[in-house]
Amino acid sequence: MKNLFHNFDTDTNVDYKKSWGHALFVFDTNVLLNLYRYRPTTRDELLNVIDKLSGRIWVPHHVALEFQRNRLKVIAEQGNLFTDVRRAVEKARSSLLSDLEKLQLNRRHSLINPESLISGFTAVASGFFAELDRLQEEKPNLTGKDALKEKIESLFDGKVGSPPNDQSEVDEIYKQAERRFKLNIPPGYLDSEKDKDAPDEHFQGGLIYKRKYADYLLWCQILAHANTSATTSIVLVTDDRKEDWWWKIDSNGPKTIGPRPELIEEARTVGNIETFLMYSPEGFLKFSKEYIEAKVSEETLKEVREISTERTQNQRDYRRSISEQTKRAKLAVFVWLNSQFKRVKGHNNGFPDFIAENDDGRFGFEVKTPSRPDSLKLLLRDVAYQAYYELNEGNLHEFTVVWVVSDQSQLDQFKSALRQVAMDKMPAKLRMVLGTIEDPISGEPGFFPMEELS
Repeated sequence: MKNLFHNFDTDTNVDYKKSWGHALFVFDTNVLLNLYRYRPTTRDELLNVIDKLSGRIWVPHHVALEFQRNRLKVIAEQGNLFTDVRRAVEKARSSLLSDLEKLQLNRRHSLINPESLISGFTAVASGFFAELDRLQEEKPNLTGKDALKEKIESLFDGKVGSPPNDQSEVDEIYKQAERRFKLNIPPGYLDSEKDKDAPDEHFQGGLIYKRKYADYLLWCQILAHANTSATTSIVLVTDDRKEDWWWKIDSNGPKTIGPRPELIEEARTVGNIETFLMYSPEGFLKFSKEYIEAKVSEETLKEVREISTERTQNQRDYRRSISEQTKRAKLAVFVWLNSQFKRVKGHNNGFPDFIAENDDGRFGFEVKTPSRPDSLKLLLRDVAYQAYYELNEGNLHEFTVVWVVSDQSQLDQFKSALRQVAMDKMPAKLRMVLGTIEDPISGEPGFFPMEELS
């Protein structure tokens, strides 16, 4: 068995010093975007380490594209934090004044005078707001000059991979990704639900890209670049902590062993990469001190770790919220369908979500839980293509898209949006049902159809 499964050998003797001395360092989009989340000292230390490796750094074309697409979102996110902090301080001040006013100290206790506390709080708050204004002025804004963007673009000038040749190349990669996702082959399969209930596509350079396949696309670009550049050692730095990149074992808590063994094997067989290493931003900075004698402070390592942890937790909370909402909607629709048909069969990971049968034939039902009215058009287009295929092949007598909103307050705006898009080149025998998972009168749970279009 020796040497047959080297990708599973956790005790393999890797010469890390040698790898750091000649490897190509590849950076994921999240590493570049995190630079907008760090304090200036942390940001500068990370940029200095990247600059120290400037002769051996590179990003896939899709990383560069995603950086440009998402940069303003992160800037806005950071700007919103300043607003949230101001509101929190103002709320505390208003609450203090209100509570002291209720005590009526000027009439009930002449010895207690809160004026010094109020004036002191006001002075502290004013000084804090002035500091906030100064810090916000140093941050990039949505329309002004962005020195950080210019620095990143300068560092990676001439070190960005080529874009796909044409749409057929992109589509073929996406077909491969879809096949791999069904078998949980990394990377990217945990993003397979990204387009479930929100617009997923974007257009750049004459090509249409899908968000849920981004990880697999950049992986393909890394392997292709390794082949054409004769690179035999690659270090990937990513802030993606999901199990479709990392090999994790539960041993008194989750322990990260390293890259997924499948990635190590594919790097060797497809990319001709002899050594494939992966680091989180914290690990990259930590080991840069040891292997290239970079100057990295403990404060920087701490902030990088905290930002990564917070970002990962926010992503988990969001995915959990979306997953729970979708499961609740599907269960409600399943119960409703069982009251309408003789037999109902669910597809856990297939299309459509349910197939119902009675004496008239087989009927397909796909459940969607859209988050915004403006997402309906793209979602409908995608599901209409799939429904058309099923109907045209004779697999189904009729197909229904069930749009589920959480409560009555959302119903009218989604109803209006659905009417505008539903009749645009809809296939025959395709129906739309819009409903809630809460009875608008009694508040009881379940699925309650409120509108139908065909």
